[in-house]
Amino acid sequence: MTGPPLLAPGAVIAPGYEALDHLSRGADLDVYDAWSSERDCRCVVKLLRPDRTGDEAARRRLLGEGRLLLGLAHPHLVRAYEVLERPAAVVLETLTGATLAHIIAERRRRLPALDLCHLGLQLCSAVGYLHRNGTLHLDLKPSNVVSEMGHVRVIDLSLARPPGKVPAGFGTRQYLAPEQARGGEVTAASDVFAVGGVLFAAATASRPFPRREGPFEQLERRAPRVATLRRLPRGMPALIDSCLEPDPAARPEVVDVRDALQAALG
Repeated sequence: MTGPPLLAPGAVIAPGYEALDHLSRGADLDVYDAWSSERDCRCVVKLLRPDRTGDEAARRRLLGEGRLLLGLAHPHLVRAYEVLERPAAVVLETLTGATLAHIIAERRRRLPALDLCHLGLQLCSAVGYLHRNGTLHLDLKPSNVVSEMGHVRVIDLSLARPPGKVPAGFGTRQYLAPEQARGGEVTAASDVFAVGGVLFAAATASRPFPRREGPFEQLERRAPRVATLRRLPRGMPALIDSCLEPDPAARPEVVDVRDALQAALG
């Protein structure tokens, strides 16, 4: 692990929170499995890395995510318990299960069509709720979806914001809508594109835009047609393809995706 030393198990993260294990390190944040003495249970604590504590922009993003989550309550969104100012940290519930990225990588067979429908319905439920509360997720991807026994939770709202302008490359490049890749106005259609990208990955066990470096693929071509990679029940490949339309105006609305998935289940 590069960068400054990590907190050892048993170290105090903040008053009332003890580190149990280090879970991950990003460019700005460390994430710990922790014990809450007040709640008498495990939780997850996201806080600034020791070498980023002076980064006011990173601090604002972290605290903004926490305050946003404190104001939301949905069965398919991770729940925030508390936002700490000193040190800047967000306390989240501990989720069991695995990320969709892990599930896709570990499965010998691709996700069944029925599971794809249930996955899509739960994503639409969470994303639609965010949109009705004036927020776009803007970083929906398999590693930000946790599933336990088929129950889906969306995590990591660190890039979430109201509709508006974003800089080029805002998000994770393999799942960016073209308007995020080039920079400009983002709307609910940008999250619909990401829902399509997650369903594409779950259906085909491949990324819609796999390139890790260089020009953004979504500005050069559209994602492969799902039907060329996998056979699915009638209507499902076309639905996923429609979410991945390069033109935001050509994509369905979240409610249309939900209705189509419900019809497929029927």
